[in-house]
Amino acid sequence: MKQSILLFALALDYLTLSAQSNPYQSAMEKAMVQIDSARGPADFQAAANTFARIAAAEPGQWLPPYYAAFCHLIGAFQLFQEDAPKALLTIDLAQASLDKAKALMPQESEINVMQAYVLIGRLMENPMAKGAEITPKVFAELEQAAAMNPANPRAPFLRGTYVLNMPEFYGGGAANALPYFEKAAGLFEKESDRGLLPHWGKGTNAKYLEQLQQAGKGN
Repeated sequence: MKQSILLFALALDYLTLSAQSNPYQSAMEKAMVQIDSARGPADFQAAANTFARIAAAEPGQWLPPYYAAFCHLIGAFQLFQEDAPKALLTIDLAQASLDKAKALMPQESEINVMQAYVLIGRLMENPMAKGAEITPKVFAELEQAAAMNPANPRAPFLRGTYVLNMPEFYGGGAANALPYFEKAAGLFEKESDRGLLPHWGKGTNAKYLEQLQQAGKGN
């Protein structure tokens, strides 16, 4: 019994020392908290800058530039309402960061999902004019993401949000989007603790799914 307690104590000491001796892990965890607390474009820009600094310090890690791209993109979506030219420049920053992540991990499903997301950002400039050009590219990225990792829930989730906002004439609308949200929900439920890996989308997917299911009951 005493030996078991001693081994347990040594294991705790090891885990504590490992956490203390891993500045990358610590910096990433703090930066991800910064994402969670961000509310406006300036907050997301600050978070993107934090991830950019981590990326400079850890040039072999793909997650810092990935999250920098994510922060730039979310900030850009918010900027479209008040300053479209600045939003487009911010999307350029997102693409530049994502390109760095892609160079480090070209076969990563999450990067394809994020590339589709960046393309959706570019569509915001003029959906009517750019839809025919960008939509096939969005679907191609998401299909590749799903092929690389069928368990990635962010691929069907993002496709569902895109299809939901497409005109029904082109295959969009609630009825066509619902299966994607349902598939994503099942995959989200199977995701275990992701640590530093991307895990966004579950809450929003659940909201969309509930809304569409309730709308379906009303018909």
